[in-house]
Parts: sequence; C-alpha cells; structure tokens
Amino acid sequence: MLSGLYNSALLIMTETQELPYFAKKLTELFEVKKTKNRRYSLRAYAKFLSMNPGTLSAIMKGKRMVPLQDAANVMLKLELPPSEQEQFLLSLGVNKPPAESAYKLDASKYGILFDEWEYFVILAVFRLPDFKSTTAWVAQKTGIAKDRVETCLQTLEELSMIERPSGAPWQRQHRNLYSSHDISSKSMQRAHLNTLDMARERLPVIPVQERDYSFVTVALDEKRFKKLKKLVLKFRDDVFELDEQSKGGELYRVALQCFPILNKNE
Repeated sequence: MLSGLYNSALLIMTETQELPYFAKKLTELFEVKKTKNRRYSLRAYAKFLSMNPGTLSAIMKGKRMVPLQDAANVMLKLELPPSEQEQFLLSLGVNKPPAESAYKLDASKYGILFDEWEYFVILAVFRLPDFKSTTAWVAQKTGIAKDRVETCLQTLEELSMIERPSGAPWQRQHRNLYSSHDISSKSMQRAHLNTLDMARERLPVIPVQERDYSFVTVALDEKRFKKLKKLVLKFRDDVFELDEQSKGGELYRVALQCFPILNKNE
C-alpha cells in the first residue's frame, strides 16, 4: 500500500515538473492554501484569483494559458517578486528571452533612466560611428543643454551604465539593455509619457518624408488581442535586428501603443 502511495506521489511530482512555470506557481499556492485548510476547494481558489473554476483547472493542468488580461492580477495574488514575474510572463510567451549580452534594467533601481528621457538618448549616441567622447559633442548631437549632459553622464557613470578608464573615451558598459514586459511600474509609465511628449513636439516640425506616424482602430476579441501583442513583440525584435545590422546614421524613437478606447460598462 505504501509503495502504491509512493508511486502515485512520484507520478504527481513528475507531472508537476513538466508543467509550464505559470501552472507550477498556481499549483504551489493552491497546495499551500490546502495545507492550511484541508477543506479549501478549487472553487474557493478560483474566487480568490477572480477566475472561472473550469478555466483555472485547465490552466493548472497546463492545458490553457493564463489570459493576458488576467496575468497582472494573478501575479499580484501570487505575490511574485519581479524576477519571478518575468519568468511567469515568459512562460506565457509574451516576452522573448533577451540576448545573453543584454542587461536587464530593473525600474526599482534604474527608475531615473525611465523618468527622464535624456538618458536613453545619450546612451544611444554612444553607438554612432562618429561618436566623440566630449560633453560638447553629445550636447550638439542631441540638442540637450551642455550642463544637463554633464549631469546625465555623471549619473550614468554612478549607475555603472558608462565608464571612462583613465585617459580613455567614455564607453557603454552594456551594448544592449532591456526591461520587464507587462509589469506595472510608475517609472515605465513616465517613460511612455515622455515618449508621447517627444512624438507630439516633433510631429509638426519633422518633414513627413523623415517620419512615420500612423494608427488603426480595430475590434478584437480576446484571442486576437493576445495575438496582436505577440505581433508587437515580434515587430520590436525585428527592429532590434535592423539596429544590429545598421552601421549608424540617424537616431529614431520607435514607439508602439495599443489601448482600449471605449468606456467599460460599470
């Protein structure tokens, strides 16, 4: 009898190990809650997560994905730290793993880089073939005031984003940078607002041949919206590939937005 119980437990463990990460985390919390209350049911767990019991059961078995619109709430209920939030999203296929050479920017540590638009512009000019390691050149190239450039360079050095070995030019510490996707952050919100402000300011002054502003309005169900988000991520990856292949030139800010425009019924 004990042997049979052991084999059953081993089978359950093996099946759990083969589940996607999001299913494992949901199952782990459910088992914790059942340990504290033997009568705790899947229906109660679904209510806690604000999900349909049938949907939750399929998700925990690895037969369905967590709906993207529910992912943020589920991660909040699971109390996942940022590193596990990213792994959770990766298991849902909504964030492509970065290149090995990429460095992750945690908004809690590097918030100032997202809060103020100048930092990423200054970091970008380091990759231009004619880059000159002087405050005057960076100021002239970006249109940012010289004293502001000096402040930004000092901050970037303090954050180990750039370095200046004795007698050598400024150098970027990391060629590629990335941040978490689909994780709410006030700093990231400010970064997006800064980008929208930049786009608004440049629209009337940049010749139409040198820019591209476009939009479409579409009606999408949940399945197609999920596919749209994956298409956006793929497009972003394609843009990065173009950047890797390019030998320099003009700097462009490529921004994509997708948001509902109708008021939800109360």
